[in-house]
Amino acid sequence: SVQSICVIYKYSKFPKMSRNPYADTQMQNFWKESINKEASARLQSFARLRGQTSSKTRQFEVLRKKIEDNKHSDTLLECFPPIAPQTRYSKKKVDLNEAYGIDSGNFESLLGAPEMRPVTPQVRDTLYDGFTREGKGRHLYLRQRYDKIPEDKFSFPTCSSWDYGWRLSDVTKKEDIKKPRHGRYKVVENTFYTRNGLLSNCNRVH
Repeated sequence: SVQSICVIYKYSKFPKMSRNPYADTQMQNFWKESINKEASARLQSFARLRGQTSSKTRQFEVLRKKIEDNKHSDTLLECFPPIAPQTRYSKKKVDLNEAYGIDSGNFESLLGAPEMRPVTPQVRDTLYDGFTREGKGRHLYLRQRYDKIPEDKFSFPTCSSWDYGWRLSDVTKKEDIKKPRHGRYKVVENTFYTRNGLLSNCNRVH
């Protein structure tokens, strides 16, 4: 009721506005009727919708209507140039084994083959002829194996570092590669740097 609302407002902790000095009996009755009318409308709406499921939101319909309203007219779309069709390229199947020089017909036979090709008997015989101190035996054997490129020792690259330059001789011949006349040579690598435990050609200082 209006009296209970006035009592709650009187003892509430919210700041109170000053009373309107021009509020007469007619204005107070109008305010009371407005509150009663609003409360009655809420009760009627609650009684009418009681037991019914809540209606779904119409947000999607409103959004769809906005999109349709903002759609450009067909006359405006005709002014734009037509969209060119996308060029399609035919895909060609590439044999990945071709880059390594492997014949597709002999690929099955290479599956069971060892990674390294067998050493030739002539090179293997040098391993048992003489001593390393004399420049023979193990020293000569490893030198001959080192001078042989990996392409001749292996059927396919066994590590990723060999992918660069593998079977480059098929494209560029060794005779076409010439050193520059006034270029620098690999002095440090040829005279000092060693690989695979081989002794360098220079005199070692003990």
